[in-house]
Amino acid sequence: MQELQEFLIKTELVPEKSVALTHARDIETMISVNTEGKHETAHSPVEVIIGSLGSCLTINVQRFAKMMNLSLGKIEVSLKGYRDRSIPQLVKIEYILSVESDADEETLDKMKEFIENKSTTYNTLKNSVEISGIVRPYAIEE
Repeated sequence: MQELQEFLIKTELVPEKSVALTHARDIETMISVNTEGKHETAHSPVEVIIGSLGSCLTINVQRFAKMMNLSLGKIEVSLKGYRDRSIPQLVKIEYILSVESDADEETLDKMKEFIENKSTTYNTLKNSVEISGIVRPYAIEE
């Protein structure tokens, strides 16, 4: 029998602030529901989706590093999302994942394969959104 993990989430509108408060476990997140454009203090629903992908990839970098006994420092994921307003749909996400680690290039390639295979968010999105990315060593920008 398949074992399913359940997620219970409640969202409520706060019209005077143009936000929705999303409750999961004992954590509250504010998400913009502003129909006029960007909100100054809350992410849009699309930004939440894109950010969730970055967070999920980060979780799996840590899992891979632990499994491979790699030292791990900074992890940074830069993501760009593209929405087709005529559909409307998120159609493309690009990511650059930078990792401070003792991993060589071959190991970084294996890390990329691992994180894409093990990421719940990546696997949820990949059949409806084109996702491309690279994993590279972390470099301090000058």
